[in-house]
Amino acid sequence: MSFSMSFSKSILVVIFISDKIRQGQFEFLSTKYISEILNIPKPTLVKILQNLTTAGMIETKEGKQGGIRLMKSPSDITILDILEAMEKGKPLFNTSFNILAEGKRPNNAQKSVAYLLNDAEGQMKISLGKKSIEEILVEMNG
Repeated sequence: MSFSMSFSKSILVVIFISDKIRQGQFEFLSTKYISEILNIPKPTLVKILQNLTTAGMIETKEGKQGGIRLMKSPSDITILDILEAMEKGKPLFNTSFNILAEGKRPNNAQKSVAYLLNDAEGQMKISLGKKSIEEILVEMNG
């Protein structure tokens, strides 16, 4: 599999920031606080925050009163949005097999496997696109 662990961690970051908003904490959250509470090394968190900022999901502010806050409503952020922000079009499965066997049968086998894996990734993305951060926040309080 090709997706990084940062994708999974970035979901937790967005949920955490969103939950703080729901609790009435509208100030910016510090990277140090997020890093400590979620046990994400600061360099990894910085990379996550850069990707989420580029995607327009969060904003960052420097200085003593600085930190991170959401730019979008949790209902407007899906898990697929986070995946796309973090992985930027990188495929889940490597379908470049580079095998030495040649001919119709090996070529057809590679095409069949590539189709299967690409279809599985497509189905996964459909599923991830159906789940919003807001829905996860509701489930948290279930």
